[in-house]
Parts: sequence; C-alpha cells; structure tokens
Amino acid sequence: MDKANIIESIDVLKAQSDLISIERRDRVYNDLNEVIDKLQKIDVFPSLLWVWAFDIIRDIHENNQEPQEYLDEVVPEGVTLKQIFDKFWDDVDGLGIDMDHGGEIIEEVIRDWMRENDFLVALDDDGWLDEPNTFGNGIERGDDV
Repeated sequence: MDKANIIESIDVLKAQSDLISIERRDRVYNDLNEVIDKLQKIDVFPSLLWVWAFDIIRDIHENNQEPQEYLDEVVPEGVTLKQIFDKFWDDVDGLGIDMDHGGEIIEEVIRDWMRENDFLVALDDDGWLDEPNTFGNGIERGDDV
C-alpha cells in the first residue's frame, strides 16, 4: 500500500468516526428533548430534582438488597421501592433538598433519611467487636503481631 492509499484510508476512517459522532450527538439531542417533554408533564416541582432524588433512592434500593462484602448496610428484606417513595413523598419538604446542593450532599441527605426510617440498616458485625481480646482476625491482643 502506498502513501496515497494510506492517507485515503485514514481519511475514510476519520469520516466514519465523524459520522458516528454526529449520529450520537443527534440521538442524544432527541433523547434529551424527550426527557424534557416527560419532565414537564410530571406533577411535581422542580421535576428534575425529584427525578434526581428518586434516582438516588432507586439506586440505593437496587444495589443494597443483599449483604455483600463491600457493603456496610442493606435495605431490609421486604421493603419495597414504593414504600420508600410513599414515605419520601410525605417527608420531602422537611429534608431541605434543593438544586443548590451538589449530588454528594443530596445523596448523603437521602441516605441519612433512609437510615432514620429504617429503609437502610447497618449490617450486623461479624461478632469481632464482642470479642474484647481479639482484633477480629483471630490474633489475640498481647500476641506478637
């Protein structure tokens, strides 16, 4: 393959990449317009904040169903997303959530609220805290470590 063919191949690849990028941009544009249309029909204000807060609640509910080695807390068995939403609906005005807060603060407020309402509970420890003479790994305090 000569230099001209290589350059032509590179140009074709770049054109294909540009076309994919343009198609993605246009798809995202259309998707965002659909989302905005739906948000404007939701009977709460500000609807974007409600969607954001409920997305956090839903994510916590879905990802904390069963104890995992990396989780410190779980949603108790039998607690439904609808139950959490109904209570959130009743309590939201007192939570002080607004668009001026960043995502981390909103998530922290929601997690705290979920804990206060027993929708998110700490896992029982593995008992090592009850064993005053060990570090939880079988090594006795006072043993050479």
